[in-house]
Amino acid sequence: MDVFGQRQTQTTRTTQSQDTDPRAEALQAFREMRGLTFTVEWRRFPWTRGADLERALVGPAYLGNVALGLKDRSHWAYQSRDGRTWRYIPRAQVRRLVHEVVEEFAGFVPPLPRRP
Repeated sequence: MDVFGQRQTQTTRTTQSQDTDPRAEALQAFREMRGLTFTVEWRRFPWTRGADLERALVGPAYLGNVALGLKDRSHWAYQSRDGRTWRYIPRAQVRRLVHEVVEEFAGFVPPLPRRP
Protein backbone atom coordinates (compact mmCIF):
# COMPACT_ATOMS: atom_id res chain seq x y z
CA MET A 1 0.00 0.00 0.00
CA ASP A 2 1.33 3.45 -0.84
CA VAL A 3 1.90 6.28 1.64
CA PHE A 4 -1.15 8.22 0.45
CA GLY A 5 -3.41 5.21 1.14
CA GLN A 6 -2.04 4.85 4.67
CA ARG A 7 -2.60 8.52 5.45
CA GLN A 8 -6.12 8.36 4.13
CA THR A 9 -6.88 5.36 6.39
CA GLN A 10 -5.42 7.12 9.45
CA THR A 11 -7.41 10.28 8.71
CA THR A 12 -10.61 8.25 8.36
CA ARG A 13 -10.04 6.57 11.73
CA THR A 14 -9.38 9.92 13.42
CA THR A 15 -12.52 11.46 11.93
CA GLN A 16 -14.64 8.47 12.97
CA SER A 17 -13.38 8.61 16.57
CA GLN A 18 -14.17 12.33 16.78
CA ASP A 19 -17.68 11.83 15.37
CA THR A 20 -18.75 9.19 17.89
CA ASP A 21 -21.12 10.15 20.65
CA PRO A 22 -19.02 10.47 23.84
CA ARG A 23 -21.87 9.19 26.01
CA ALA A 24 -22.30 6.08 23.88
CA GLU A 25 -18.56 5.52 24.01
CA ALA A 26 -18.52 5.78 27.82
CA LEU A 27 -21.59 3.55 28.18
CA GLN A 28 -19.90 0.91 26.06
CA ALA A 29 -16.63 1.20 28.02
CA PHE A 30 -18.37 0.68 31.38
CA ARG A 31 -20.28 -2.28 29.96
CA GLU A 32 -17.28 -3.95 28.32
CA MET A 33 -14.64 -3.29 30.98
CA ARG A 34 -16.68 -3.83 34.15
CA GLY A 35 -20.07 -5.19 33.13
CA LEU A 36 -21.81 -2.08 34.49
CA THR A 37 -24.97 -0.58 33.05
CA PHE A 38 -25.38 3.18 33.28
CA THR A 39 -28.54 5.07 32.36
CA VAL A 40 -28.88 8.42 30.63
CA GLU A 41 -30.83 11.01 32.62
CA TRP A 42 -31.22 14.77 32.68
CA ARG A 43 -29.26 16.44 35.50
CA ARG A 44 -28.09 19.87 36.57
CA PHE A 45 -24.34 20.43 36.92
CA PRO A 46 -22.34 23.45 38.15
CA TRP A 47 -21.58 24.48 34.56
CA THR A 48 -25.25 24.51 33.51
CA ARG A 49 -27.03 27.86 33.75
CA GLY A 50 -30.53 28.73 34.89
CA ALA A 51 -33.09 26.09 34.06
CA ASP A 52 -30.74 24.25 31.70
CA LEU A 53 -30.26 20.54 32.16
CA GLU A 54 -27.67 18.28 30.63
CA ARG A 55 -27.69 14.60 29.76
CA ALA A 56 -25.76 12.64 32.35
CA LEU A 57 -24.66 9.06 32.72
CA VAL A 58 -25.98 7.76 36.03
CA GLY A 59 -24.46 4.70 37.61
CA PRO A 60 -26.19 1.88 39.46
CA ALA A 61 -27.07 2.07 43.17
CA TYR A 62 -23.99 0.07 44.21
CA LEU A 63 -21.89 2.87 42.71
CA GLY A 64 -23.82 5.46 44.71
CA ASN A 65 -25.83 6.57 41.64
CA VAL A 66 -22.82 8.60 40.54
CA ALA A 67 -23.69 11.13 37.81
CA LEU A 68 -21.15 11.77 35.05
CA GLY A 69 -21.45 14.95 33.04
CA LEU A 70 -19.61 16.09 29.94
CA LYS A 71 -18.21 19.57 30.54
CA ASP A 72 -17.51 21.58 27.38
CA ARG A 73 -17.52 18.30 25.40
CA SER A 74 -13.88 17.92 26.47
CA HIS A 75 -13.89 16.53 30.03
CA TRP A 76 -15.95 14.02 31.96
CA ALA A 77 -16.84 15.34 35.40
CA TYR A 78 -18.29 13.77 38.51
CA GLN A 79 -18.66 14.79 42.13
CA SER A 80 -16.29 13.00 44.46
CA ARG A 81 -17.52 10.60 47.10
CA ASP A 82 -17.28 13.22 49.84
CA GLY A 83 -19.56 15.52 47.82
CA ARG A 84 -17.26 18.54 48.13
CA THR A 85 -15.05 18.41 45.06
CA TRP A 86 -15.46 17.73 41.36
CA ARG A 87 -13.14 15.42 39.45
CA TYR A 88 -12.38 16.02 35.77
CA ILE A 89 -11.01 13.47 33.32
CA PRO A 90 -10.27 14.24 29.66
CA ARG A 91 -12.86 12.81 27.31
CA ALA A 92 -10.25 10.82 25.40
CA GLN A 93 -9.28 8.88 28.55
CA VAL A 94 -12.40 6.73 28.87
CA ARG A 95 -10.49 3.77 30.33
CA ARG A 96 -9.16 6.02 33.10
CA LEU A 97 -12.69 7.32 33.74
CA VAL A 98 -14.02 3.79 34.20
CA HIS A 99 -11.17 2.84 36.51
CA GLU A 100 -11.39 5.94 38.72
CA VAL A 101 -15.19 5.90 39.06
CA VAL A 102 -15.24 2.22 40.00
CA GLU A 103 -12.33 2.61 42.45
CA GLU A 104 -13.96 5.56 44.19
CA PHE A 105 -17.57 4.41 44.30
CA ALA A 106 -17.54 0.60 44.45
CA GLY A 107 -19.66 -0.45 47.41
CA PHE A 108 -20.54 3.15 48.30
CA VAL A 109 -23.62 3.52 50.45
CA PRO A 110 -24.81 7.11 50.77
CA PRO A 111 -25.61 8.21 54.32
CA LEU A 112 -29.20 8.03 55.42
CA PRO A 113 -31.09 11.31 55.55
CA ARG A 114 -31.09 12.95 58.95
CA ARG A 115 -34.35 13.52 60.75
CA PRO A 116 -34.99 16.88 62.39
